[in-house]
Amino acid sequence: MKPVLLKRKLQAEFLVLAMCFLLVSPSLAQNTATSIVFMSSRNGTSEIYRMNPDGTQIRQLTEAPQGANHPAWSPDGQQIVFTSLQDPHWKGEIYVMNADGTNPINLTQSLDRPDSGPSWSPDGKQIVFASAPIFEWHIWAMAADGGKPRRLTKDHHGQNQGPDWSPDGKQIVFSSDRNGNFDIYVMEADGTNPVNLTNHPAIDLGPAWSPDGKQIVFSSNRKENVDIYVMDADGANPIRLTNAAAKDRRPAWSPDGTQIAFTSLRDGNGEIYVMNADGTNPINLTQHREWDTNPSWGSVPTLSVSPNKKLAILWGKVKRAR
Repeated sequence: MKPVLLKRKLQAEFLVLAMCFLLVSPSLAQNTATSIVFMSSRNGTSEIYRMNPDGTQIRQLTEAPQGANHPAWSPDGQQIVFTSLQDPHWKGEIYVMNADGTNPINLTQSLDRPDSGPSWSPDGKQIVFASAPIFEWHIWAMAADGGKPRRLTKDHHGQNQGPDWSPDGKQIVFSSDRNGNFDIYVMEADGTNPVNLTNHPAIDLGPAWSPDGKQIVFSSNRKENVDIYVMDADGANPIRLTNAAAKDRRPAWSPDGTQIAFTSLRDGNGEIYVMNADGTNPINLTQHREWDTNPSWGSVPTLSVSPNKKLAILWGKVKRAR
C-alpha cells in the first residue's frame, strides 16, 4: 500500500474510534448531596463529626486537644466553620476547615475575648459570630478568610448569642436578654434596626432561618419544658413542634426546608434527631451513650460517573482506500 493511502486509512480508523469513545464513554457530573455535622464527646473530648442525613457513616473531623464545637456548613459545602479551644489561652476561637476536616485555620486569634456560635452569610463571603470582650456577648461579623471583626450589636447591654444570617443576606436573627429575658431578635445585616420578634416571658434561644426565609425555628421553655417552635419570619404564628418529656433544642433546617435536625435529651443524654418540618416522625440518628449536639445540615457537592445519554454509534468497517 502506498504511504499516502495508508495514512488516510489510519486517519479514518482513528476518527471512527474517537467517535465511539466520545459517545459511549462515561462523563463526570457534579451533583449535590446533604450532610450533617455536629459535636460529639463520644471519644472523650468534644469534637466535630460528620454523618449522612440517615445517621450512617459517622466520622470524626477534628482532633482538638481542648475540644471543638458549634460547626456550620459553608453555603457551597466546601468548608466548615466551628469554635475551638486550641489556643493556649483557653478562649474559644473561630476556625474554618475543609469539609473533610483538613487544613484548620484560626480566623479570630482573639487573645482578649472568647468567640462562639459562627454562621455564614448566604454568599459565603462573611461569617457572623458571638464574642464577649467585656463580660457581655455581642454579635460580630468578619470576612470569611478572617480580618478585623466589626461589632454589630452596639447600643444594647446584655448577652447576644446564636446569630444566623437570612437567606437573602439582608438580616441577622439572634437571641438577646437585653430586656431581662432571652427573646428572638432580628436586625439588619449592618446591625441597625433590632426588632424583638418573640417578646415572651419565657427563654427563647437558638433561632435559625428556613431556607426560603419565610420562617424561623427556635427553642423555648414557654410550656415549662424546652421544645422546638417555629414562627413566621416576622414573629407571627408561633407553633410548637415537639412535645417530649425531655428538652429539645438547637434546631437546624435541612437544605430543602422539609426537615429539621435538633438535639434532644429524651433518651437520657444528648442525641441528634431529625423530624419533618411540621414536627412529625422524629428519628434518633446518633443513638450513642455520649453527648451529641449542635447539628448543622448542609448541601455538599459530589462527583458522579455516568454514561453519556447518546448511544448512537456508526458501526461498520472502514473501507480500504483503493
